[in-house]
Amino acid sequence: MTDKEERAPEREERTADREERRVPHWTKRMAVKRFIRSRRMASQMRIRAFFAMFFITALIGLIIPLRPKTSTLEKRDLEKWPTFSWESFTDGSYFSGISTWYADTFPFREALISLNQKFEGLYGFKGEQVVHNTMRTEDTAPKVEEKPVVEEPEEEPASQTAVGAKQGGGTIQAVPEQIGDIYVTGDTGFELFYFYQEGAEQYINTITDIANRLAGISDVYVLSAPNSVGVMLSEDAQKKMGISLQTEAIDYIYAGLQERNDSIHCVNAYPNLAAHNDEYIYFRTDHHWTAKGAYYAYLAFCDEKGLTPHSLDDYTKMEFPGFLGTFYSGSNQAPSLAENPDTIEAYVPIATNDMMFFGHDGIEYDWKVISDATEWDTSAKYNCFIGSDEPYSEIENPTLTDGSSIVVVKESYGNAFVPFLVDHYQ
Repeated sequence: MTDKEERAPEREERTADREERRVPHWTKRMAVKRFIRSRRMASQMRIRAFFAMFFITALIGLIIPLRPKTSTLEKRDLEKWPTFSWESFTDGSYFSGISTWYADTFPFREALISLNQKFEGLYGFKGEQVVHNTMRTEDTAPKVEEKPVVEEPEEEPASQTAVGAKQGGGTIQAVPEQIGDIYVTGDTGFELFYFYQEGAEQYINTITDIANRLAGISDVYVLSAPNSVGVMLSEDAQKKMGISLQTEAIDYIYAGLQERNDSIHCVNAYPNLAAHNDEYIYFRTDHHWTAKGAYYAYLAFCDEKGLTPHSLDDYTKMEFPGFLGTFYSGSNQAPSLAENPDTIEAYVPIATNDMMFFGHDGIEYDWKVISDATEWDTSAKYNCFIGSDEPYSEIENPTLTDGSSIVVVKESYGNAFVPFLVDHYQ
């Protein structure tokens, strides 16, 4: 047998080994190619799905009948399609206006904002939240005269005291972090207060002018309504937050009024409210006082006026649950507030529940002092009091014929206050 013939089996064995090694290598390359191809296809599917969703969303946004015209949460008219002009077209403001209109009136906008807040809440427990109040513009926001230095809080965390604002428990000692205009702790919102001296002086001058013009015709009573942060939080906590004390602001206003015209009657409701701050006297999701809070202000007015007040038990009480107010909308619909809505409590006057008002459209409407707001939108339930803020309203008491009358010049805190006056005047 030749050497070539003897080495043949070895060559065949080596060839077989090489073939065996080639098969796994080829198989691996094919697997890698399949994996890359599948990843590429999946990526293309995601891109197609994204653009399909983007196109569908944009198409929904262009469906005019679905676009809202007003925001019930923000209580405002939404942006309108901009008016075309050559100037706005050339400087780009026309297209900017279209973009603003598109975003502001997008269908289901408020529901989408609420859903976004819920998703953000999944990132962690949001026991405390500080946001800017979107209900106030820079033009109307008061200027801060001077803010004390904010010290670090030493009391228990504010989130542990939030229930005190809801269920009672007296003055809250905890010092919340202060950034922006609205502070949300647990299920309760607060609007921070800063004294604005120029605004206070304008108010003093206006009331003084009114009192001088009405001398010998009518007495003038002034009631400055404190908000919840000044009543529910201790003065020490307010100082450490760097906000102004409402007690000092009210004293400043009343001293100025007395100095200019000592016939003006200054009604200080603060002591009554502070004495009852373990009760449900302010809403948690809204900046107003409750009807019970307004009642304690009414007691202070009766004391100054010399009237005999009614007991809350004398009235028929109505309740409208599910109220979400300005703190809810101003906090970008904070889930902690949405999950714990307020209940409107209203007390129907004894003498009559009938009234009229002239609306902003100039039309006269027959209305109720306390309307049934059971089926009203969650953000509109506070409007159950005297039809909300109308240009002119009138209530006649059929049980009195003594010619007594009162004119109330108010902002929205007065809405819950007026019903308690109905029984004392014709």
